[in-house]
Amino acid sequence: MNDFIKLLPVIKGELPVEGITLTCLPNHLRIAYQPVSWSHTVSAGVWIGVGTKDEEKGEEGIAHFLEHVLFKGTKRKTGRQIAKLIDALGGNIDAFTEKEMTCFYMRVLPEHLPQGLALLKELISEPLLRPKDIEVEKNIILAEIQNLEDTPEEIVGESFFEALWDGHPLSRPILGTKESVQRFRRSYLLRFLRRHYVPENIVVAGAGAMEPERFINLVVEYFDNWHNRQNTSKKDDTPPTPVPSLRFIQRRTEHFYFTFGVHSFPVTDPNHYPASVVDIIVGGGASSRLFMEVREKRGLAYSIGSLSAAFKKAGFFAIGGSCFPSDSEKVIRLIARELKRLYRNGVRKEELERAKTQLKLSIIMAQESVTGLMMRLGRQIHYFGKPIPIEEIIKGIDKVTVDDVVNIAGKLFKENEFAAAFLGPITDSDAERLLSILNEK
Repeated sequence: MNDFIKLLPVIKGELPVEGITLTCLPNHLRIAYQPVSWSHTVSAGVWIGVGTKDEEKGEEGIAHFLEHVLFKGTKRKTGRQIAKLIDALGGNIDAFTEKEMTCFYMRVLPEHLPQGLALLKELISEPLLRPKDIEVEKNIILAEIQNLEDTPEEIVGESFFEALWDGHPLSRPILGTKESVQRFRRSYLLRFLRRHYVPENIVVAGAGAMEPERFINLVVEYFDNWHNRQNTSKKDDTPPTPVPSLRFIQRRTEHFYFTFGVHSFPVTDPNHYPASVVDIIVGGGASSRLFMEVREKRGLAYSIGSLSAAFKKAGFFAIGGSCFPSDSEKVIRLIARELKRLYRNGVRKEELERAKTQLKLSIIMAQESVTGLMMRLGRQIHYFGKPIPIEEIIKGIDKVTVDDVVNIAGKLFKENEFAAAFLGPITDSDAERLLSILNEK
């Protein structure tokens, strides 16, 4: 390994976590790698610390659009050549955009990793961005937006963020709007690329059947000569302030669709652990309270569930589902009652242990794939600056007590106002009444 690479201590005074090697190049690009003895493949991801939250006014959806159009061609390869190379490497190269991150990733045989890394570097640093390709991609993204608008569950899911954090970048839809996408030009995309696709904003994470030194040397070979730019913008990490409100879409549908919830804890807050346990108890499985009370016992909804999720500076706890419009008030009152019952009456010990076991299993199972390990590494380096040992995560879950659940449930559902997104054939006054039911303390 090149002697100028700075090795970062994962935990001061201790051995590297789970065999993970963490290094930093002179251009400040970070590399994290975990060898996996049982694997015959390697997963690698180029994680860029940019997402919806980094878009300026008028750029809504540009992070996602850029991620798509980068596959259309580079200064050295056409889009067709890129597609053929991806298939030649096994067809397992893809990308996604989130609220805070964009990731280009692959899973390949070890002997194909050099070609794969070379391709990913070329895609993000030498894109052609031809106007013709941009216009073609607009049609694809516009169709994707229309598909979302035709899917009630997706609409209320996106609208919920607006209802919770209106005005903050985290409230914006990842796809953008039809109006914003239509405005995109090559100059817009280049400006966004130059602002955010820089080494100091990137983590290359990997896991699989390769020695750490070999993996790191390959990343050095393809990424070390990449330089940062002087005009890189400083990130605005201002956390969102909850401004709970109602987003209601009146539509003649057979069902009434809802997503509602509250402001929660950021990923770095220890309260994130008990909040995740509360999520399992409330709506995280077949034995969860909402699934049993709303669906199994009364047959009032086919789909019902909850989600606790966190970003770097904030989190949210949401409940979503659908029911017949005539049952909407009954369902909302039932959910509100169950949430109050949780922070007023507590939780049984066996219910708590069942939820903790379910949560731990889901985390451990995700580590049984090299792609899962790579994803965990990339996210943790971005959020924490270091890998978090799986044992530490399990310990955090094990430490959650009955009192913790009651305390966190109270903070979430009693101390916060609910934001809501509704869609269906009800009136404005009906929608407002449903939200007021949720906010009765």
